Amino acid sequence: MAPFQESPIHIFNLEDSLMYIQNQNIIIVCEGPSEKAYIQELNRYLKEEDIPLHFIPRSSNGGQYSLVVKKYREVRKDTRTTRILIWVDWDRYRRNDNADMDNYHKKSNDIPDFLFSYMNFEDFLSMHFDRGKMEGWWTSCNGRHHFDTPSHSKEYMPTFRMFIRETYEKGEMPIAIDCNSLENLRVHQNDPSVPFKCDFARELFRLMDAAACGQNNGV
Repeated sequence: MAPFQESPIHIFNLEDSLMYIQNQNIIIVCEGPSEKAYIQELNRYLKEEDIPLHFIPRSSNGGQYSLVVKKYREVRKDTRTTRILIWVDWDRYRRNDNADMDNYHKKSNDIPDFLFSYMNFEDFLSMHFDRGKMEGWWTSCNGRHHFDTPSHSKEYMPTFRMFIRETYEKGEMPIAIDCNSLENLRVHQNDPSVPFKCDFARELFRLMDAAACGQNNGV
């Protein structure tokens, strides 16, 4: 597989002179189809807003530590220069399923720190709603003691479908990524009172802010 190439996008400055800004490609090793669907929707938004970022999902077919590391090393072997992020759910690491947390603590230095969704992808999705709606999901999680012992998907998926009022299945994208949903995500990510957090969201906003700063400075 050839290394990913940087692709230029066009923007105009105040003098209407054409400038070229490199589209920053970043590979994301992720658990599976849910994250892939989210990344595809996110890429649509970034393109529409002329934000020079593009994410390339690579599924590890699950969040188990051994699978994630295997996929990372496969991708790194194929591309030596493109930045690679690892985005997985925290739930199985908190439960130490298959000794995942034990193995993560022993990971070698060539494996980057994982970006975790606390506790799972659906918790991350709930952060895209306004606080009033998100708190409905928060209440449900408290009732299941989800923040102490993270629930398995078979335990929470029926409730999550009722929460979003959609016939949602893993691998589908039940919400639109737009300015409003991303602003909700940013607000909740920065609010210490909200128990849901996501390391990928933190990195996403850092990258988006840096890209906006670069555009404003004409670089």
